[in-house]
Amino acid sequence: MPRIRLPNDLEYRVTRALKNLDQSDAEAACFWCGHQYRSGEYSREAESAHLLQCTEFPQEGKLTIQRRKNPKTAEPAVGIIFLVGDKLLIDSMPLSQAGHCGHHLIHERGHDEYWGQLFKMGGVPGAEYEEYPRGRVAYDTKRGKFTLLADRCILDMQSIVRKIVSVMNLAPFFRPSYLLKGPCC
Repeated sequence: MPRIRLPNDLEYRVTRALKNLDQSDAEAACFWCGHQYRSGEYSREAESAHLLQCTEFPQEGKLTIQRRKNPKTAEPAVGIIFLVGDKLLIDSMPLSQAGHCGHHLIHERGHDEYWGQLFKMGGVPGAEYEEYPRGRVAYDTKRGKFTLLADRCILDMQSIVRKIVSVMNLAPFFRPSYLLKGPCC
């Protein structure tokens, strides 16, 4: 865990904060900028919220606070995708649990298996899975990038691509590719 570097003028900042407390009805003060917390205002949550906005608080400290607030930063995922009407269906798994296929990390479940599960749950019509646009997100270990392999109609719908990227916690840059076959919307 990174440590916060204390400023060279630490003594001055602490003295200023304590002096401000003596001269007001504040019960706490930020030694970084002198912000005062009135009686009943101070809490760990209030302090964290202030420090995230404080212009003098170090960026590395802000990152530490953000990590504490969101300790479980979502891991990127790989998976398979269907688009049934306007409904996006994704079966994914964290990258750390993905299977290997050549130099790619993939979700090992196939589209046919996922479609069968969806059909049993009543989530899709009784048609064959090949009749609907589909895709797969894989991770290319050689290039260090995610690849979205999908039917052209999925890739042409930017809102759907953004949703896939968001749901699967993908890095902002990935290389879209096209399937050779598959229906279009």
